[in-house]
Amino acid sequence: MARCYILASMENVLQHQHQSMWSAYDMLESLKEMFGEQNCAAKKTTMKALLNTKMAEGSSIRDHVLKMMGILNELEVLGVVIHNESQVEMVLQTLPDSFQQFCLNYNMNKMDLSLAKLLNELQAT
Repeated sequence: MARCYILASMENVLQHQHQSMWSAYDMLESLKEMFGEQNCAAKKTTMKALLNTKMAEGSSIRDHVLKMMGILNELEVLGVVIHNESQVEMVLQTLPDSFQQFCLNYNMNKMDLSLAKLLNELQAT
């Protein structure tokens, strides 16, 4: 059954290449071999974007946090697991000095926020 679902979800060219395979496992291994390197390159590129993102002073906090959430979501889709607490820390590290007091309050009060709640708190600040 899994084999049929996999074949049905493929493009015609890939279907033709994988029709002779009798197990879903063999198909998945073949696809991993074909596209695995692209996934690795995408992870590296996205991680680099995450690590190099810094909010410019005076720019929109909403746009910045949404951008960060998008990058973190893309990493999750690519199979990178980053816990919620670490995601929030990463976003806080990208903020300019004008948010230093907020970051200090966050750490001193041991706040536990989701990214959505963090966005609301930052906008209120």
